[in-house]
Amino acid sequence: MKNITKFLLIGSISVASMPTALAFDLYKDADTELSFSGRLQARYNTYQDGSSMWDTGSTRWGLYAKQGINADLEVVAGSEWTVTANEENYDDDPHVHQRLLYAGLDHDRYGKLIFGQQLSVVWDVAWWTDLGRNYGSRAFGMYNYADFGEVSGTGRGEKALTWRNEFGDWKLGLQYQGKRSDAKLAPGVKADLGSGGGASLSYSLAEHVEVGAAYYQNRYNDTTPGYGISSGDDAQLWLAGILYLDDKWHAAMTLAQNKNWEVAENGQVFDSQGVQAYLYHHFENGLRPTFNYNWLEDTDGRSGGEKRHTYIYGLEYHFMREKFLVWGEYQNNHGTTWSGSSYEDSDDEWTAGIRYYF
Repeated sequence: MKNITKFLLIGSISVASMPTALAFDLYKDADTELSFSGRLQARYNTYQDGSSMWDTGSTRWGLYAKQGINADLEVVAGSEWTVTANEENYDDDPHVHQRLLYAGLDHDRYGKLIFGQQLSVVWDVAWWTDLGRNYGSRAFGMYNYADFGEVSGTGRGEKALTWRNEFGDWKLGLQYQGKRSDAKLAPGVKADLGSGGGASLSYSLAEHVEVGAAYYQNRYNDTTPGYGISSGDDAQLWLAGILYLDDKWHAAMTLAQNKNWEVAENGQVFDSQGVQAYLYHHFENGLRPTFNYNWLEDTDGRSGGEKRHTYIYGLEYHFMREKFLVWGEYQNNHGTTWSGSSYEDSDDEWTAGIRYYF
């Protein structure tokens, strides 16, 4: 009880009392900019086994810099870390994980060239349905493997080189990753990944409407035997989406087709198809109901019964829009969960939290 009390005091009371002045530039002049931003969160979670726990959720902070070279060109760099702690390990050493660390060039005409750990070009389309406060984002393939898409290159890709540019109503992104050794796909499952790469393309179809597609590929080498893949197999992700976005509505859907991409809870790599949808309406009084749909199924039988099928109903109240809010989500689960020996029907879950952006 003592740890719970300390955790709640730091994770919610201090967050609620933080002044808005914390959204600031550390330094800024005509050519140079250094800024600090992030978010603080306290979150209550329920789980399949009937347990519950408080944690810090997606608490994170980052430093971002720009240095002008001339009227058209600037150097950009960024870094971001997340802290993960809960009421049981509150007194342990801080659990800090690097999310982003990149640098590059941004030219008004020739686009942005960035190297390091960064959001992938797949994210340029995938984010349209990647807006759940806790649940969701399990059907479009971006957050695969044990590290949620870091080593695969489709989440926050490690050691990735990207180029992005806009051509009128079109947006184009290209990405390359070198070889990656001992990539952890799941507990006890590893592989070397050869050079990987992909692209995204989106188009402003009409006012408030955008369509897009993305593709990414890796090749497996020196794989752990017995988990559905062999050396020389390709891992592929195809993604397509549509977005409607205005000041009050966000409505989006993404469709995914994957080969040797997803990893089941039992460690097996499998082919899959997935659908995600996300919808919200923001009312002038600060209320925002949300709906988040995820469906993914094995298309080749290798998972042995993995199924992700959820209806997620949410409600938020924004004291300051996109800055200070409380939220809750209920996940109506029609999928399966690995029990250690077989798949069983999943139970419903709910979560709630308080979040402050600075």
